[in-house]
Amino acid sequence: RLGGRAHRGAARLSAAAGGAAKNLTVEHKEGVALIRLDAPGEKMNTLTTALMTEFQEALSAVEKDAGVKAAVVISGKPDNFIAGADIKMLAACKTAEEAADLAAAGQKIMDRIEKCAKPVVAAINGPAMGGGLEVALACHYRMATSHAKTQLSVPEVMLGLLPGAGGTQRLPRVVGAQAALDMMLTGKSIKPDKAKKMGLVDAVVDPHALERSALAAARGLADGSVKKSKRKKRSYLEWFLEATGPGRAVLFGQAEKAVKAKTKGKYPAPPKILEVAKVGMAEGHAAGSRAEAKAFGELAATKESAALRGIFFGQTACRKNPYGAPAKPVDTVGVLGAGLMGAGIAQVTAVKGITVLLKDTNAAGLARGEQQIADSLGKKVKRKSLSPFVRDTYLAKVVGLTDADANWESFFKKAGLVVEAVPEELSIKHKVVAQMEALLGPEAIIASNTSTLPLAHIAQHAQRPQNVVGMHYFSPVDQMPLLEVIPHAKTSEATCAQAVDLGIRQGKTVIVVKDVPGFYVNRCLGPMIAEAMAIVQSGTDPVALNEAMKGFGFPVGPITLADEVGIDVTMHVVHNLTEDLGVRMAGADLQFLDDLVAKGIRGKKTSSGFFSYEKGQKGGKALNPEMLALLAPYKAKAAQATLATQDIQYRMAGRFINEALLCLQDGVIKSPSDGDIGAVFGIGFPPFLGGPFRYVDTIGASAYCDRMNRLADAHGEQFRPCQLVMDHGKSGKPLHPA
Repeated sequence: RLGGRAHRGAARLSAAAGGAAKNLTVEHKEGVALIRLDAPGEKMNTLTTALMTEFQEALSAVEKDAGVKAAVVISGKPDNFIAGADIKMLAACKTAEEAADLAAAGQKIMDRIEKCAKPVVAAINGPAMGGGLEVALACHYRMATSHAKTQLSVPEVMLGLLPGAGGTQRLPRVVGAQAALDMMLTGKSIKPDKAKKMGLVDAVVDPHALERSALAAARGLADGSVKKSKRKKRSYLEWFLEATGPGRAVLFGQAEKAVKAKTKGKYPAPPKILEVAKVGMAEGHAAGSRAEAKAFGELAATKESAALRGIFFGQTACRKNPYGAPAKPVDTVGVLGAGLMGAGIAQVTAVKGITVLLKDTNAAGLARGEQQIADSLGKKVKRKSLSPFVRDTYLAKVVGLTDADANWESFFKKAGLVVEAVPEELSIKHKVVAQMEALLGPEAIIASNTSTLPLAHIAQHAQRPQNVVGMHYFSPVDQMPLLEVIPHAKTSEATCAQAVDLGIRQGKTVIVVKDVPGFYVNRCLGPMIAEAMAIVQSGTDPVALNEAMKGFGFPVGPITLADEVGIDVTMHVVHNLTEDLGVRMAGADLQFLDDLVAKGIRGKKTSSGFFSYEKGQKGGKALNPEMLALLAPYKAKAAQATLATQDIQYRMAGRFINEALLCLQDGVIKSPSDGDIGAVFGIGFPPFLGGPFRYVDTIGASAYCDRMNRLADAHGEQFRPCQLVMDHGKSGKPLHPA
């Protein structure tokens, strides 16, 4: 059966290719064939149908040429080996069977590399991911460079898939079952030095020495002076866990428990990875490969994989600047305010090699911000994901300044873009804009990190309003990937181009949104906060509300989120939206939030929020008695109800999704894809659902409208679906273009 699948998949590969070789070249160097992969017009090599067909032809030529004793597979790209398979090939598969055939065809190619009578060396510089690492695993010797971009991974699980070209079978044999399962279940990247220690690569060399070192290794393999890649001797425990039935039962039993606890049964790929790896270890490579291809096809057909692949394509699109490349990207960025946000912005800028001028009003504020950056980078050093030397180069990129420094203005005159992260008061923002306009050059940009104030209001007194833009980062900045860029009516496209470019260079996923209260993410969050308060005031235990939404797939519940963000910040977001959204913020008495803040109950930062955060007690364990006392009169005024978990989930998610749909209808976001990206990376909307728009497409716009109309009839007009989704419900067209 596998053979038939491989034949059908290979036929599709051949049909999609053809003509003269375009994706690789072959050079003969003293008995070694140097196969150089270089997809034309692409920044990265991916395993397209054309490239794989050409590679098979090159391998056939190597096998037939008596003058060739070995081969080296290397990339013609300056900083990547193979970034993985071309996901678009999978999108072309209409059934699970077709996807399984595609996997089987890939397996056949990898088996052929492994069985080649002449040794094949993988010379890796830059990322070797997914199918790229599977190519390397099939080779007889793997050499990687010490380049900062070199990393090895099998990230298919992040797309709701598994390594489908033999990866689930070869990786355990190469690095051991425990290390292999960890890589496959997390998608984590392995740096060269660690890869060498775990046996994933055989040698690590300087990037400039890669080609000649790989050629030397190939010749050594051919004449026997270099030994083929072989796994290090197993310990007794490793032998027991991998080679015996009882041991495998222990290994996979524990792995299954860990997977179930982490995924809550929402992601089908991790259990399948365990299943096929177990088959291979128990029954051998052929049986494992058959199981792998079948499981790959099944996973490719799931709605979860479709959702995760949608996020992947959305993220990829967000890496392209919709305004085009700026004429001259900024090389010095000023940050005003060294608080939590300002220091975070400085950090994500400095680690990308951009000079940062971090200014606070006084030395104590600056020292706090600098310490935050040092502590954050220090944690990476402890985890050995960063060397002390590299940490120090990052810290050196941050120039600390205060009002007391007589020359701070001369430093800031060099900045091409300044991000203000000062308190959320309009008068302070106006003062900052005026001060910076007097100091900076005529083309320099002033970006506001406001999360609540309209950009038009911040820029209303500006002399150069075309240079003012919003750059809304999410906290903690070094961990949250989303950046909202917000132009107001007078912001120039050149300014937008610079802001988006900086965000992309900072490693952020950037969406451009309209200048409206709350922008996009907070605008959608506001009605959901209102619904959380309505549900709590009607008698639902806040802990039960948290658990219900975690069960839906959110990483944390809304009550914990309010404590983490700050109840005072949550209150400001709510007040900022109430006038603009009207009935869409209805359902609860939101004065409750004001009462909490007035009593100093502001969340985790004050050790007093919805939960108590006393020393010696783990936060989130006990509800705050003071909060409950303030809640009591609001519960007394509201009709009490016992809600089923699904009712809570539908009401909470429905309020968020409804506002997201209205944002698309009103032009706040440009596309359903941007809306999904913003929701997933800004607030943690469940990735396996693909975002609010993908979720509506999955259940159907008509079914969604029916659900929301029932809720509106029962609880109020705040649930009524908008015209856009009703139109899609009637037409049957999905929100995402086909």
